[in-house]
Amino acid sequence: AMLTDLVRCAVVAEDLQQVGALMDALDARSVVGLAKGWESKEHEGDEEAMLPRSHEERVLRITSITNRFDESYDDTTSGGYRDLSLNIEVGWTMQEGLVSFEKVRDWGLLECQRHICEIQVRLRSQHHQIVSKGLHIRYVELRNRQNT
Repeated sequence: AMLTDLVRCAVVAEDLQQVGALMDALDARSVVGLAKGWESKEHEGDEEAMLPRSHEERVLRITSITNRFDESYDDTTSGGYRDLSLNIEVGWTMQEGLVSFEKVRDWGLLECQRHICEIQVRLRSQHHQIVSKGLHIRYVELRNRQNT
């Protein structure tokens, strides 16, 4: 799988309690990180063998979490901006024009396409600041200049 910028979304939460509820919902549907033994050649390509039974029905893999809401995060490095950034991997197959999201345990067995999506979770107060003051547009302009 590879990280691309084709799929990114921002989820706007009213408060940290809603952020927690979102994390609980994702946790119930996701495998977090790489299963134990993933890097070993012994299990290479055999994802099903590495997943605990409790993960059999999960269709998402959380590959990265950056929690800028954490009290230990130094928000002076981001101008006070805080969010929760998650990279979520999905696997799917397509038959007769229909997409089916596949269980993580089946990714190694099926010829799945895989993609990593970024989800940014913000508080409404921060989202309003970003949108109303055009901060995101300025960020994109700076990022694009940096990458040229």
